[in-house]
Amino acid sequence: MDALLKARSAAIVGGQETEFLKTVDPANAKLVARQRQVFANLQKLGVRQVGFQRETEYVAEEKPESGQGAQAFRVRMLIQLTGIDAAARATPLGYTFAERGGQVVLVSDDDLAQEADRGTYREPWDLGPIEVVRRPGLLIVVPSQERANGVRLANEAAAALPAVRAATRRAQSGILVVALADKRSMSPEWQTGGHPAGAVATPNLAPSKADETILEVVGSRVVINPTERKTAGRLLLAHEFTHVVMAPLGNAAPTWMVEGLAEYVERRLAEQEGDDRPAKKRAELRRTVIPELTVLPIDGTFHGDYGDESYGVSWLIIEHLATTHGLPKVIALYTDQAKGPDTPAHRDQLLQKHLSQTEPQLLTALKK
Repeated sequence: MDALLKARSAAIVGGQETEFLKTVDPANAKLVARQRQVFANLQKLGVRQVGFQRETEYVAEEKPESGQGAQAFRVRMLIQLTGIDAAARATPLGYTFAERGGQVVLVSDDDLAQEADRGTYREPWDLGPIEVVRRPGLLIVVPSQERANGVRLANEAAAALPAVRAATRRAQSGILVVALADKRSMSPEWQTGGHPAGAVATPNLAPSKADETILEVVGSRVVINPTERKTAGRLLLAHEFTHVVMAPLGNAAPTWMVEGLAEYVERRLAEQEGDDRPAKKRAELRRTVIPELTVLPIDGTFHGDYGDESYGVSWLIIEHLATTHGLPKVIALYTDQAKGPDTPAHRDQLLQKHLSQTEPQLLTALKK
């Protein structure tokens, strides 16, 4: 079986469809067709490296319904897209293998469908024919019949990137943007304040070098909600791209800083393009919400106390800090906060270090 997995990897990287399909049960026409489509999609995406590893901590499961001696294995796929991913990322698979005509072949490719940690989410190459549109540092994936929308999104993404890089002074090697119609392209768990997000920057995970059973963040990609794929534009993408480039720093920064910076980049871009909505929202928040603020919208209160207004409040906090101290100091504070731990004492220590103030002092200054 390990030899079969290596053969699949080599066939994908080498662009050899015939060799790839030799690893699949030829009697299962639906599986062959599905795997042929997966291969075609991966070729369109451009694969620098790919590997398949059995997850040895999981015990193989007998699958008599797939034939005598058939066994299901949990497999980790490690894939790096050319020009996009700085490192290979992991995604789980459930493969069932059985012997056919004296040869071990793949007889089922979705035996993780009921696993709780897999959920309903599927990778873009698993969801039927796709089209890809490229721009420098960007790879947009859309349904095969929606190339025009792919071009539109690519142009919007290209317009968003400079604003993100100017604010953060950071750039990822490339960003994958998934904008498919299939609802399985976005996990229902990816929510904002209890409702589905318009888009989400989801982390790319890979096994830690110290312990392969532990996954660590090696990058991020953006998945657009299927219902938003034809209307999503540069402002939404600027928000998500900010999350993408900051994610490798760590995940311990307080929510007001994480979302506030993304909101700041998004709304700053909007104002630069002549949009008057940020000015109106700023005035409304300063009139109705900021005077009543008693605590910064950290994780425990971000949605509970202020609901959707937490994003606006966080934006104004970052805007205040950028205006008062300069954006480089804000990014330096974020960088330290992201390393953790996310505790009140540590947050105050870092605020003192970078800005010479505590959270209560920041709150007071914000209200002036």
